[in-house]
Amino acid sequence: MCDLFALSAAKNFTASASLPLFAVRGRKNVHGWGIGFFRKRQPVVEKSAERVYYEGHLHESFQRLARVVNSSVIVAHIRYKSSGEVDECHAHPFILDFWGQSWLFAHNGKAPAIEPYSSPQTPVLAATSDSARTFEFLRDCFVAAETRRRQTSFLQVLQESLGRLIHHYPGEYNFILTNGRILWAFTNHRQFLLLKGSQKLEEALLLTTIEEGLSPENWQRIAARDGSGGKILFLAGGDLILQEDLAPVVPD
Repeated sequence: MCDLFALSAAKNFTASASLPLFAVRGRKNVHGWGIGFFRKRQPVVEKSAERVYYEGHLHESFQRLARVVNSSVIVAHIRYKSSGEVDECHAHPFILDFWGQSWLFAHNGKAPAIEPYSSPQTPVLAATSDSARTFEFLRDCFVAAETRRRQTSFLQVLQESLGRLIHHYPGEYNFILTNGRILWAFTNHRQFLLLKGSQKLEEALLLTTIEEGLSPENWQRIAARDGSGGKILFLAGGDLILQEDLAPVVPD
C-alpha cells in the first residue's frame, strides 16, 4: 500500500535527510512518486510514474528534489496502485482550489465505493482513482459549505465531510491535506508516526506512514481509536495542534 510523508515547520526547510530515507523504506511501492511543496504560497508538484528506488538507487529526480526543495510544508507520496492506471497523472499529490486557496492532497487506502462519484464542480482531476474522487468529494463538501464559512470552522466542515464520505462511500482512508500554512491529516485504517526536533533528520515536525519511522528515534504513533470513525490531526508551524477522534458514523 502507498506511503505518505510530510514536513511541517515555521520556517523553510529542505528534506535532504528524511526524503531519501522515506523513499528507501517505502521502496515496495513501485507505481510512482510525487513531491509537493509551496513557492510564494503557490503549490508546486513534481511527480513520476517510475519507481522511486530501483537496483539500489534512488530515482534521480526524486533525489534532486530532496536536495533543493525549500518550503515550510513538504508532502511526498510513494504509490502502490490500488485503482487507476500507472502513469504520471495518477501519482500524488493532487491540486484543487476551494475556500479561496489552493490545496495539496495525498492519499493512501482503498475505497472502491467512491470510484463512481461524479463531481458537479469543475475542474475535475484527470486521474480515475479512488484517491482523486475522494479529493473531489471533499472539495465539493467545502464548496457547498461556502455560505457558512463565516459561521463555521474548517474543522467542523471537515468533520461533517468525513462523516458523509465514510457513510456513503465506506472504505479505508488515509490522507494529508495542506494549503502550505496548515496541514490536516486523517486516518481510519493506518497509523501515523510523528517526530519533532529530530537529532538525525530535519528539526521540523515530520510525519509518515512508514511503520518503523525514518530514524531510530522516539516517533509518536497515532492511530484511530477503536470505536471511532477515524483520527484527525492538525499541524501548523512545526507543532501538532490537535488530534481528535471522528465521531462514529451513524446511518441516516
